[in-house]
Amino acid sequence: MQAAAPGLRERKKAETRAALRAAAVRLFLERGPAAVTVSDICEAAGVSARTFFNYFDAKEEALLPWDKHLIEEVIAALAARPPAEPPLTAVRQAIEQTFPSLTASTGWQACGRVLTAYPELRTTIVHGMIRNQTRFADALAKRAGQTSGSLYPQLLAGAAASAFRAAFSVWAPETGAAGLQALVGEAFDRLAAGLPPSRPDPASAAGRPPAGELATARSRQSGDA
Repeated sequence: MQAAAPGLRERKKAETRAALRAAAVRLFLERGPAAVTVSDICEAAGVSARTFFNYFDAKEEALLPWDKHLIEEVIAALAARPPAEPPLTAVRQAIEQTFPSLTASTGWQACGRVLTAYPELRTTIVHGMIRNQTRFADALAKRAGQTSGSLYPQLLAGAAASAFRAAFSVWAPETGAAGLQALVGEAFDRLAAGLPPSRPDPASAAGRPPAGELATARSRQSGDA
């Protein structure tokens, strides 16, 4: 299923998100995150602080693939899915509808450079990811008629978030929404199938000893223990 083309309002939001992210990344690389304020980012992007906090809870969260505004888009798309649709399918379709907004931002490689240069940012980013996942789990609980904090919505939200993060981590931004959609689709297919193991990558397997040698080595290690 192709992701729906965003309307004018959604495109404007995506442009604002992209401008804020680009400004934050550029300033972080130029000055270091500690020397950059939300006001600096807003000035560089030409928006107000109120607009900034519509998208992010903290300056570091500009590096997140899913900011809180994008999560709200996913939640709205989830609410529009047919009530009888299987939960994992509904979640997958809702996520895919946000791809145009997500991939409107460029410079994901630069985001990676910031995180490599300033690994201390990861703590704040993880907290942001948890907040967004909790928002999503609450929406799933509401859809299922369960109380917030119930196991199944939390598990489904966590599985969906993990599938997306895994796909995003290997996504080549130059492939656009179609490339990300293919990876997310594969990730959800694997979840639905019970996570069957993949065959070894030929490139990585080339440097590994044959299976018999691996078994012999493990046997020796057990004997040495």
